[in-house]
Amino acid sequence: MQKDYLPREMIISYRDKDDTRLITLDYDTLHMGDEKYTPVRGEWEEFWEKLDQIGIWDWEENYEKCTMVEDYHWEVTILTNSINIYSQGCNDGPVHMVKGEFKSSLDEFWDALEDLCGWRIDY
Repeated sequence: MQKDYLPREMIISYRDKDDTRLITLDYDTLHMGDEKYTPVRGEWEEFWEKLDQIGIWDWEENYEKCTMVEDYHWEVTILTNSINIYSQGCNDGPVHMVKGEFKSSLDEFWDALEDLCGWRIDY
């Protein structure tokens, strides 16, 4: 039985010129390479709150900045029982306004993901 705070599917990828990193969800356990972590309910609930704060559910499907070189590419897929997000980008990502300044929602997403599982995917 699926627990109500768990996503039905979650796939996060980050690729740069040196490496590709992928985080996937298998029922209640996150996997990145040989590492795995099973967040508890409170950790998931805190993660969802952070995603709401950065406005992830309103992200565009695609973010691209034209450059001569592809520095990085990212992709986020999260499916829940009530809401879904699929977004990707190349050398660019979503931003939002905080106290009159633009902040990177993507960087805040990486922070929230690190808080959830302890892994920093964008390094």
